[in-house]
Amino acid sequence: MKLEHFITLQRFNILAKKSAVVVMYHCAPIGNLTFIFAMAFMRRFMTRLIRVLCAILAMGIGSAFAQGFTPTPEQIQQFKNMSPAQQQQMAEAAGIDLNALLGSRQSNNNQPVLTEDIQPRSATVDSKKDAETESETEDSATKKNSDPTKLPLFGRDLFASGVEAFRPATDIPVPANYVLGPGDTLVIQLYGKENIAHSLVLNREGQIQFPQIGPVTLAGLTFEKAQKVIEQIVSEQMIGIKASVTMGALRTIRIFVLGEVERPGSFTVGSLATMTNALFASGGITEVGSMRNVQLKRGGQVITSLDLYDLLLLGDTSKDSRLLPGDVIFVPPIGKTVSVTGQVKRPATYEIKKEATVNTLIQLAGGLTNNAYLPISYLVRHDSFGERTLINIDLSTPQGKQYELQDGDLLSIASKLDFVNNQVTLAGHVKRPGPRSWKPDLRFTDLIPSPRELLPNPDIDIALIQRFSLETRRVEVLLFSPTEAWQSPGSAKDPLLQGFDVVQLFNYDDKRDEQLADVVTQLEAQARFNERKKVVAISGSVRFPGVYPISEGMTTKDLIQLAGGLTESALDTNGEITRYGIDEERRRVVIHIAVNFSDEPVPIEPGDTLQVKQIPLWKQKETVEILGEVMFPGTYTILPGETLVDVLTRAGGLTPHAYPLGAVFSRQELRELEQQRLTELKDKLQSEIAARSAGLATGQEEIGVEEAEQLIKNLNSIKPLGRMVIDLPAILENSAHHDFQLEHGDTLTIPRYKPSVTVVGEVQYPTSHFYDPSLDAQTYIERSGGFKKNADEARVYIVKANGSVMQPDNSAWFRSNKGRIQPGDTIVVPLETDRVDKLTVWARATQIIYQAALGAAALKAF
Repeated sequence: MKLEHFITLQRFNILAKKSAVVVMYHCAPIGNLTFIFAMAFMRRFMTRLIRVLCAILAMGIGSAFAQGFTPTPEQIQQFKNMSPAQQQQMAEAAGIDLNALLGSRQSNNNQPVLTEDIQPRSATVDSKKDAETESETEDSATKKNSDPTKLPLFGRDLFASGVEAFRPATDIPVPANYVLGPGDTLVIQLYGKENIAHSLVLNREGQIQFPQIGPVTLAGLTFEKAQKVIEQIVSEQMIGIKASVTMGALRTIRIFVLGEVERPGSFTVGSLATMTNALFASGGITEVGSMRNVQLKRGGQVITSLDLYDLLLLGDTSKDSRLLPGDVIFVPPIGKTVSVTGQVKRPATYEIKKEATVNTLIQLAGGLTNNAYLPISYLVRHDSFGERTLINIDLSTPQGKQYELQDGDLLSIASKLDFVNNQVTLAGHVKRPGPRSWKPDLRFTDLIPSPRELLPNPDIDIALIQRFSLETRRVEVLLFSPTEAWQSPGSAKDPLLQGFDVVQLFNYDDKRDEQLADVVTQLEAQARFNERKKVVAISGSVRFPGVYPISEGMTTKDLIQLAGGLTESALDTNGEITRYGIDEERRRVVIHIAVNFSDEPVPIEPGDTLQVKQIPLWKQKETVEILGEVMFPGTYTILPGETLVDVLTRAGGLTPHAYPLGAVFSRQELRELEQQRLTELKDKLQSEIAARSAGLATGQEEIGVEEAEQLIKNLNSIKPLGRMVIDLPAILENSAHHDFQLEHGDTLTIPRYKPSVTVVGEVQYPTSHFYDPSLDAQTYIERSGGFKKNADEARVYIVKANGSVMQPDNSAWFRSNKGRIQPGDTIVVPLETDRVDKLTVWARATQIIYQAALGAAALKAF
């Protein structure tokens, strides 16, 4: 086509409220240049204008755009030579809609004139979409609210796969009835006296220029007829030569796709293209387009109509006619639609033609699922007043299936209930829990004939049935004894089961109040005025204290059995029921009822709390460990109030090799506390290491990664001792003043005498030395290489063998009697904290702690 107009960017106006950019243009004739594109407008975002400018610069016409936005003929030709797919790809890379920007120019009567291979959307469709984007009108909101199911239109997802998935094949054999036309290529192989091949294209006159023969008219002939014509001409005019004719490249044809499609306009398609290929090329049918009446027009007459439902539902392509040049595919607006949801195989909105009944609509939807419940279905319909009405339909009857549909109806197919009527359920401590089939006169022993059906360690004295009453729709609870049921099958002790019963069996390991938490919650929810919650509580010396459901006629004996029975600490002659009541003045009163479990069981009422008292002064068995240099080391059971000297006496006293000054006494409570402190220290140390790695502590002494990891490793290896400092010689010498009571978990370790003194901390070589009574702490430090540079000489301290710490009072403490070194002592030289940062202090302190722990372990091995 000749270029009659070119586009000039005139002005743009930014609207603050809508953040839109509108580019206005005007036209001016510039002669016989080829038309490339027309920039109409862009809306909403300034970034889109920038992307358009970038796309134009990428095409190489940035200079022309800057000089009045007039593309040169070379640039126009360059863009024109691109394929439509390349043009579309460039537009998508720029983030713009090619169809909204390119390919339309206005004629004198303001009707859109389509350009070559560029099909803009109709102005009507664009205006509708713009209106929906900018604001939601009252009509559109009403339309959305009128479709609560939001069912998709059946068949529209067919076009979601894109054009390439449905492009007609070009490498398949051409059918014999294919009609030749200008642009088709024939490949003619001559053989015999001469062997030569010709590739000949039909020209505009429908002829091929056959070498040595001349023009041959083939347009309008079928491929089969053309083969015979060429073979006859060759045999007549070229003696001794035969011809073999095949099809080469096929021609393209120009067709039109109009109506309710995404991109209406003219398209260039292959000569083998069909109606469906053209529909896919146009982007598919819109939401308001008909899928059941796609018309093929030729010469102004409707040649055939295509029902896409035949293609989708039946796979019938007989009506998918092949296209000829100039054909028009027209998609009219959609016809009557009805929707179906619920228990059908393809819930959707369907366009109907002859399907005027409920039964035919169900067939369109693929039929019913096996979960459909036919007697209860309904139809939602708008009446003459514009209001929705509900119509019940029984699809199990012929009248329901033949019920006539109207435009806009919504059919909903109900589903079957998940509720299973004829079943009972086994739960709890059984080998095969789960549902069982129920039948009349079914009893417990029919489901579980013997204890062999139970898992190991069952409680066969009590079991529970959760019953759902069909009359009251409420939950009830029944208690029974499996042992009595097995002893008397078929009797009243063997409960008769009903449908929906849940039989719960127990063991002696799992907490029963947790297993029954759901039924307790249901019973609490059923409480009403003047009807208490049908639950009771039990506490004290029972196996599983907690809240339990109450059954009719329940007694204290039943409740104790349901709670797992009495423990060994229970006082079976003394219990108490706490009961809340309402007096005549509607005031709440509390009643305490003493219970003797050795007497007749006492009835239990809803809301009661039963307390099972414990034997006075009852305690669990408590033990302590006496290890090391005693005559009879081992674990000893203690009584309340028993002291350390009492247990040492029972252990036979100390051996001749015992070193009481180094006795290590630990307590469970202290071990737990030490473990907590070690965990806190490790967390702080890891935080400091992380801060150092992040560069938060700079300009100070560096701690390497390996050393930091070693710190954490040392802390992890330290086991809490829970050590408590005791003076065992003083306790043995004067037990009346120094002896103390033991607790459960206490451990006393008495080492063997080994003369050694350990030096740790900031010395040149931390090590242990043989004990010499003539040496003082200063001498031991000198024998370990002396102080390091960062040692704090003024704060040296001694950890005695019994765990006590000696803190010097002045600088002359080494020479005092208080500072006398004894076997098993540890001399600790701390780090001077003023010279290093916090992390380094922790590093050294951790090493000292680690070495001290090793020293304690060594003492423990005495």
